[in-house]
Amino acid sequence: MAKKQKTASFQPLYFQIKEMIVERVKSGEWKEGEPLPSEFEFARLYNVSQGTVRKAIAEMADEKLVVRFRGKGTFVATHTNEREHSHFFHIVGNDCVKRLPGTRMLTCYRQKATKDIQAHLDLAAGAPVVVLERLRIVDDKPIIFETITVSEKRFPGLCSLLEDQLPNELYPLYESKYKTRVIRAEECIRSITANEREAEALGIEVGMPLLEIDRVAISINDKPVEWRRSHCFTQDYHYQNSLS
Repeated sequence: MAKKQKTASFQPLYFQIKEMIVERVKSGEWKEGEPLPSEFEFARLYNVSQGTVRKAIAEMADEKLVVRFRGKGTFVATHTNEREHSHFFHIVGNDCVKRLPGTRMLTCYRQKATKDIQAHLDLAAGAPVVVLERLRIVDDKPIIFETITVSEKRFPGLCSLLEDQLPNELYPLYESKYKTRVIRAEECIRSITANEREAEALGIEVGMPLLEIDRVAISINDKPVEWRRSHCFTQDYHYQNSLS
């Protein structure tokens, strides 16, 4: 059993406990889908009350790091298509109903990182990357043209893998095949216009307005692992997010 650890005094106690547990999850002490020790065991280990541990675990659950099941305990969160769709996909119909999008791959290729790619993924100049272009399909219509860029070193053989199986959602694939777990993302949103390639793929005219969602996905180790630009034709759709 690990030795009891002292905590600093400049942060709330529950936050310190949360940070210590998160660091142990990051280190791989508990894998995706595995149960954490009980609140009683953590309380005894860190010499704090169960209420303090409960608050720390609750915050981890709010951050989607763990999931709790009544009568079973707390487990390290794992990605599923449903979780990625509900947590990271924000395009809904004008009726405010979110629908599970389909996927059609257009191309997958290797190149050297440009300055923009270097900045977004924190890569060295000229580092090899993989670029995936795909369409997201909703109600049998292509509504999103996506360009996804990742480090080839982190995701070797991704294009070959996608030839054999094209998953609807990528984050579960990153986790199962490459041991890379996305826990959060940073997004910037702006209005752009469709270029020729996007217009042809989406079945719209060149120059039509699109909504650009520029997203960097962050791993559990706080590293940028994916740069995704989603160009959305929102004539019958809009962006919806829940704030808490």
